Amino acid sequence: MKQRVFYEEFEPFYYYNGNTQDWNMEGFHFHKNYEIILFMSEGASIYINDRVFKVKKGDLFLINNREYHKTEGVEGKEYKRFVLMFDPEPIVQLGTTMGYSFTKYFEEDSEDFIHMIRFSEEHLTEIIKLFQKIEALHLNCNTKHDNMRMTLAMLELIVYVNQQFDFLTISEERGKEHELILENSIEDRELIEQIKKYINANIENKLDLVEIADYFYMNKYYLSHYFKKKTGFTMSQYISNCKIAAAKTMLKKGYSVTETAVALSYNSDSHFVSIFKKMTGTTPKKWSQE
Repeated sequence: MKQRVFYEEFEPFYYYNGNTQDWNMEGFHFHKNYEIILFMSEGASIYINDRVFKVKKGDLFLINNREYHKTEGVEGKEYKRFVLMFDPEPIVQLGTTMGYSFTKYFEEDSEDFIHMIRFSEEHLTEIIKLFQKIEALHLNCNTKHDNMRMTLAMLELIVYVNQQFDFLTISEERGKEHELILENSIEDRELIEQIKKYINANIENKLDLVEIADYFYMNKYYLSHYFKKKTGFTMSQYISNCKIAAAKTMLKKGYSVTETAVALSYNSDSHFVSIFKKMTGTTPKKWSQE
């Protein structure tokens, strides 16, 4: 379902550790900060651009300031998380000076990369300690020295996360685990089913890629690639198949060729007959008489 996207303003540094009952964001938001979110409860969902993940305790996500996103908790349950947001500009400048890219995994944009790590219990304990270190310094940040210590603690956390991502890229076992997370955590099946249901519910309309992409708030090129990859059909092939299936049902019920063509928004009778014959090997009239 199409949802609104809105810009939200945050301070250059934002920290949150807590839980919320029945959490559900109003829509997708984006902001100028980079964000690290560590989930501490099961079952919540996070939507990042065109991807949807069902999260587990210990899942950590990196979100840059070009990605619109939203989170949803589970109805009736507490949604627990750590959230850290920061202005990337000074961190990037510092990294340039030091010859180290603090933000490289926030900015990784290859198609098969997901900005997510699922921590084991051992590593989860370590990352929680780093969040809590930032929290303690944040609560008692009164001087420039305190602010510097807090910044250093934040950089320590980012470096730790980068190390884990580095390990994913060089470890075959962890790499396979990461691929499995991508395959299983993204709700591909659910999203594909939603798209199919939308097409069938609106089969009487002309339907095209742009309309469907707009409805699901997806980039049309990504949707085209994504749908073909998951179903084996192009979007136009699937729509044509559905229209022909609907046409067969109508013809069997006694609708005329013209009535069927009009009801399914074909350009003309001849257009409908041409498509029907191409896909079935016979004309609508002959098919209805069989």
